Amino acid sequence: MTELERVEQAAEYFRRYHQMEAAIVQNRENQDYLKTYIHDEEYVSKNFDLTKNITRGIGVSAGAGVLLFLIFWALTSSVIVGLVIGLFALIGGSVFAICLQLYRLDAAKQHQVDVNNGITERIEILKSREPLLIKTKDDYYAGLEKRIDFMSVSDMKYIDEIRRMIVENEAETAEDAAALLEQKLLLEQFNSIMEKSEVEMKIYTDAENKERFGDQLEMIKKKRKPLFGSKKKEKKEKKEKKKKK
Repeated sequence: MTELERVEQAAEYFRRYHQMEAAIVQNRENQDYLKTYIHDEEYVSKNFDLTKNITRGIGVSAGAGVLLFLIFWALTSSVIVGLVIGLFALIGGSVFAICLQLYRLDAAKQHQVDVNNGITERIEILKSREPLLIKTKDDYYAGLEKRIDFMSVSDMKYIDEIRRMIVENEAETAEDAAALLEQKLLLEQFNSIMEKSEVEMKIYTDAENKERFGDQLEMIKKKRKPLFGSKKKEKKEKKEKKKKK
């Protein structure tokens, strides 16, 4: 087996490992997706909009009542007969519309309960599958550490870089390529640390320094003045003592 074939074989192992990782992620995403179809009664009632449906049914009944009133009034020439038939159609149709919509709402709630139960069961199946998927992935990872002897499995994301080194003859063996990669990563890590540790030094102007620390020259002069004055006072006192003597 050539060095490139060794690297290609490792790349295939890594690809299968990534597929196992993706299967775990997909399993969890499927659970989250299924949960979006679980709803409570309040959600069903809100989306069913019972008031709107009942209003619509009563409106249809009212229209039917008016139509029957006109028909029977025309046939019998009796307003009372037409009115009775029209009211009967209105009341009967309204009661029927209310009962129908209540029945439909109860049916929708029961359907949602059945859906929730089915989805919950499916989610539990997916949850029970996850430990097996994780164990399979972990066991495969442990096997990779035994199968691949030229690089650390934790560096599998750099397999394309190792392949490039072999193809472009930057390294003769897979081990050499892995060693070069390690040196490169250490250098990048060192450079990153140095960049973070570098602190930009701010250069302050004289005016800014005076504002921060005060005028040091002026402070020194103030400190010197009392000392200079005291020496003059001492000499004057000595002269006066000599004159008295």
